[in-house]
Amino acid sequence: MMGKRQRFSRTEKGAKCADRHSYVDRLSVLPDDLLVYILSFLSLKEATMTSILSSRWRYLWTFIPKLDFNGKELLVEVELSEEKREVKLFKKKRLAYVEWVNHVLALHKYNSNVEEFKLFFPLDKVHKKSIGKWIQYALAGKVQRLELNFANTICLRRGYVQYYTFPYQLLRSDKRDCSWDTRRCNSIDFKCLKSILMKCVNVSGEALEFFLCNCPLLENLSVSESRQLTSLRISGSSSPSFKRLGISNCHNLVSVEIRDSNLVYLKYKGRAINFILEDVPQLVKVFVGGMITRHMEDILLLLSRHLPLLEIFKIDFMEPKVSWEETEKLCSAVTMSNLKQLVVKVDAYKDYSLLPLTNLIRASPCLQRFVVKIGLNLSLSRRRSKRLRKVINMFT
Repeated sequence: MMGKRQRFSRTEKGAKCADRHSYVDRLSVLPDDLLVYILSFLSLKEATMTSILSSRWRYLWTFIPKLDFNGKELLVEVELSEEKREVKLFKKKRLAYVEWVNHVLALHKYNSNVEEFKLFFPLDKVHKKSIGKWIQYALAGKVQRLELNFANTICLRRGYVQYYTFPYQLLRSDKRDCSWDTRRCNSIDFKCLKSILMKCVNVSGEALEFFLCNCPLLENLSVSESRQLTSLRISGSSSPSFKRLGISNCHNLVSVEIRDSNLVYLKYKGRAINFILEDVPQLVKVFVGGMITRHMEDILLLLSRHLPLLEIFKIDFMEPKVSWEETEKLCSAVTMSNLKQLVVKVDAYKDYSLLPLTNLIRASPCLQRFVVKIGLNLSLSRRRSKRLRKVINMFT
């Protein structure tokens, strides 16, 4: 009897001990720096929701170094709305997005550095004052990755004239508006910038060259759909760390000049322009697309001296029909002796053959991987294309 009672008491004691340990909040006993590091892996909205856990957690999220203002969730309701309600609802969601960013930055700790600062929502020049303050906030926080993505992801008409214009005067200390926060405004520093992305932002070549000359750690620069970009000059002496350049659909661009650079990756999507590439021995990966792909002569003019050194070459053909004559021009003009991966994207249309692409394989004797991506060239009405996009979004 005693043995049985003793075994029972031990079991009961162990159960009580287990219950006591099950209620221990082991996460909250971790140091603040480690908790902030964990929070940085959550989305910004998820991180802010942790403020309701306890008084200890209330302001921890305000120290996170990654500020990713992704407005995709706000746009979902607009995407799924009826066409007649779309514009009104979009304006409401755009106001909500601006208020959200302002609220977060008002609470975010001014003395913490910013690793990432990303804006993703179809904003335009109407909100230039707010956007200017946000950019100043990021630069004052010694931001490393800056992304301004104002692309129009829904079917609302908007032209270059309505795009937000990046204020070049922001880069000059004597032209800044410091009324919002003198401490941050006076501490703006470009030296930590490593990556810049601007999409649907009107930015001049002068502003981009300022970044290249004054950001010694800058490695990546990507610009899409900028009306103001007409020319760009890049020199290795002014930007020794620079390695990746992307330019897409900047229709007023006339010339690009890259000399004596450590450039490794180049993406160009647009029409044929005066594009000079000299002394770029490390260039091994290239993407070309848009109107320049209509004629192989334009691609050869851009890359003839560099094609034999490329390891990865990607072509996004604008025309659905790729002719034997065009691909033969490249095959007969150059041998891509170092190429290991070739990726071709072309639209499927009628009964156009893909056999002309074999000329590109013939010009690549060391090719290890050949990828063909087939797109759909559909002439859809606005309503049909929107319905199709809704279906696609459900599975992505």
